[in-house]
Amino acid sequence: MPKWIRSVFCSLAIAVSVAALSGMLAFAAQAAELPKATKDMLAVLKLDASILDGLDQELKVPASWIARAKKEQPVRYYGNFALDEWLIFYKPFQARYPFIKINHSRTSRVGRVEKSLIAFKQGRVFADIIAAIGPGIKPFREAGALVDLRDIPNFTLAHPKMRDKDGLWVGEKLKYWCMAYNTTLLKEKDLPKRWEDILTTKILHKGNIGISNRPHNWILPLWNTNGEAWTRNFIHGLFSTARPQLRKEGARALVVLTIAGEFHAAIPATPYRVAGYAKKGAPIGWHCPEPVPVTISTLVVIKGGRAPYAAKVFINWFLSKEGQLAQYVSTKASPVHKDLQDKGLVQYGDKIKGLKIALRTPESLIRVFPGVLKVWNDGWMKAGGPMAAKTIIKVKTVLTAVKRGGRRLAFKVKGGEHKAKVSRSRTEVLIGGKPGSRGKLKVGMACEIAYLGDGNEARKIACK
Repeated sequence: MPKWIRSVFCSLAIAVSVAALSGMLAFAAQAAELPKATKDMLAVLKLDASILDGLDQELKVPASWIARAKKEQPVRYYGNFALDEWLIFYKPFQARYPFIKINHSRTSRVGRVEKSLIAFKQGRVFADIIAAIGPGIKPFREAGALVDLRDIPNFTLAHPKMRDKDGLWVGEKLKYWCMAYNTTLLKEKDLPKRWEDILTTKILHKGNIGISNRPHNWILPLWNTNGEAWTRNFIHGLFSTARPQLRKEGARALVVLTIAGEFHAAIPATPYRVAGYAKKGAPIGWHCPEPVPVTISTLVVIKGGRAPYAAKVFINWFLSKEGQLAQYVSTKASPVHKDLQDKGLVQYGDKIKGLKIALRTPESLIRVFPGVLKVWNDGWMKAGGPMAAKTIIKVKTVLTAVKRGGRRLAFKVKGGEHKAKVSRSRTEVLIGGKPGSRGKLKVGMACEIAYLGDGNEARKIACK
């Protein structure tokens, strides 16, 4: 073989070897040395670094993802981290992947989910990643808006019940929804062992429990586990026998009111919220009757985003032991990583150890919750609740009035007339099957309207 040919082959072999080595380095994401932020995180939790065993393997992604991610724009992540939480959570990722930028926006569910869906249907993509999508998974799925995440290596590290079989969502964190109680007003012996014990524990009756109108957090998981008949009887007994205070405040405010002695206990309450006040010396504890209601917050990636590879690298890290621990340190939300389920990463974990779990999945929010909500609302309203949880109503009707450039509508409903508000950003408007604007709505149009009841906002208006 001529020398010049041997020289070319030798050069090629060296080039291939260097390229392969570079690819391997990118693939492994240089996980061997823990970032300072991760070491600090372990110190805060008082955990040995061995809890991260296998992290090098978990952080491996295709080298081509890294190469493409370096060329992409910042990832737009619509989530619900508070700013101080995000700064803590983001540090380890930033240290490992300085070439990827994640722009986190904390928005309401309307802005995070509904506005993004309307934009996608109009050919625009507002977000690359959306967190806590809840029942919004259904219209996003139907619109073909979701990326299959099963090629993300760490997708399978989430517990099997905490990821979608079709790969369209994966859990990011868990929340446990039980009860907070005032430790000066209630003793442990007075606490119900099972949820139905509330109905026979008289010290909890006649306004001694404060309940917020959040049945999706605890009643739905109980329905999923204990069945419809049990839950119907429980709801009826709760309102008619226990007769709790029906409050308009949210879960956080109910914990504060419990500390103040407004009532003996509050439902539902998360352990991390209670633990924060308990550490400051407040007379507050957390208790969970069996089964333990658990909800999954989910992550999805939107098709057509500007940073698809950077988004996948980020989610792969998020699902790793390091990402899940970073989330726990920053928010106290429990991990979905199957190897971290029994590592004590739950506030008041000793209170639920060995208890049966009642799980709420995104699918149950879609299929089961409408029936749960109807039963709950009937009981809530009959008991004098300040505001019933809203159910979307769908009607086929004719527009009888269009005012303020389409901002206000009136239409026929069962011989009467209802009104609805139309938001430019939150209400989806279709005319003749194509995206339209509220300014195009006219009196006499035959429409199908999904709205939150007379006088409230419309979610979707489809007119011919």
